[in-house]
Amino acid sequence: METIDTTGFLFSEAAGEWNVLTADFGDGYQAAALVGDPNGTRTWAIKIDVLPDGNEAPAINGVSRSRYLWQFFTARKAQDNEPFWIEVDDQDDGQRKRYLASFAEHRLSYAVLCAKLYSTGLQLRQRRVPDVVSPVPA
Repeated sequence: METIDTTGFLFSEAAGEWNVLTADFGDGYQAAALVGDPNGTRTWAIKIDVLPDGNEAPAINGVSRSRYLWQFFTARKAQDNEPFWIEVDDQDDGQRKRYLASFAEHRLSYAVLCAKLYSTGLQLRQRRVPDVVSPVPA
């Protein structure tokens, strides 16, 4: 699995998501059951932290950051939504770790990708693959 080059990108959001089945009995009474990993599933938003003026952050492999991300996105989708490694600071212990992730969106145009990169951020979601440990120390 490939590692995405995040040089010049900003992780603007890191969050956890837990799958909880709930039943609401009214008047504040509720039953719940956690489904899945008790550590939850991590999500991130990745942005370019400079304005798109044609001279954005240094290029990767001779292409702009947004073009690099578009090419990386389309290559992963073309390979059955293949996960990739990202290196980020773990919110729990502050240590640098590598997580398996994939792009949350399955339908995206280059224009929308660019708009997300310079505003709210492109969403990444933690992935789990049998027999592959993630996260691992960076």
